[in-house]
Amino acid sequence: MARHTLAEAAFLEGIDIVDAHHHFLKLDRFPFHWLAPHTGPGRFGSKDTLRHDYLPDDYLSDFSGLSLCASVHVQANCGAQDPAEETRWLQALADKTGWPSAIVAEADLLAQDAPELIARHLENSALRGIRTPVAWDTKGRWRVASTPGAMADARFRRSLSVLEENDLCLDMVIVPEQFGDLAALASAHSGQKIVVNHFGTLEPAQTGNRQAWKTGVALLNDLPNVHMKLSGLWTVDEDWSPLVIRPYVDHLLETIGPERIMYGSNLPIETINCSLSRQFSQLGKVLSDCSTDDLRQLFSITAKRVYQLP
Repeated sequence: MARHTLAEAAFLEGIDIVDAHHHFLKLDRFPFHWLAPHTGPGRFGSKDTLRHDYLPDDYLSDFSGLSLCASVHVQANCGAQDPAEETRWLQALADKTGWPSAIVAEADLLAQDAPELIARHLENSALRGIRTPVAWDTKGRWRVASTPGAMADARFRRSLSVLEENDLCLDMVIVPEQFGDLAALASAHSGQKIVVNHFGTLEPAQTGNRQAWKTGVALLNDLPNVHMKLSGLWTVDEDWSPLVIRPYVDHLLETIGPERIMYGSNLPIETINCSLSRQFSQLGKVLSDCSTDDLRQLFSITAKRVYQLP
């Protein structure tokens, strides 16, 4: 595993890091169908380097020398027949090792039994949110949901009430053309904390995608219950090039502010294209004009508030 020095994140000197998005893998415990050899490469590239366990010791080794103080594990599509099994396993890891600090579990809010599944997740004290599949684009590049228009579906809204009642975050991967649906959802459920994963899946190389993303981000200006993760930036540029990424990060900061943005490593997935060391090296350039207070929001305070971390 990679070893780091604080010099690689010198711009964060004196700032604790909360990693708001990562995954653990235990391949002999869960099926992880998406990692099977016959599935071929993912959108992010070859899966070969992911076909091994990735556990707290590996994760902490990757963060060695960096000021990591807490982490949020986001469901990893483990393939368990009952997704609550992943949450129970993660809770056991947390009880034993202290990692992860918080869990965002899996539940399809369109499913008839979603409320019962959420109740099983809630048996685990580290649970802080639910990630549900909604991504669906008209071109067919991103179709994670079982149907288009999931966020407006009455079944989705009924299940969402369970999250609201239990103060759980709603995490989602969306594509830029879905920002309108997101805004309608957030407006109708203003008390529900919503976290957009992976920078809204911006893909500047795709025709119309850039403008759809910018227009969509503007819709969030007056929706304080919506937050966004500075994570999964391989869709913007696989190398996390500051020249490519910075204009979009600047736009997001200017539109919704650092109080609604949080850093996530997306380990181990992101390392296929950009190592953790390079993430911090590149982000130091992207965020070079940010104040110390803004950096504290981006790398610690926002995630602590949203995911109720000490």
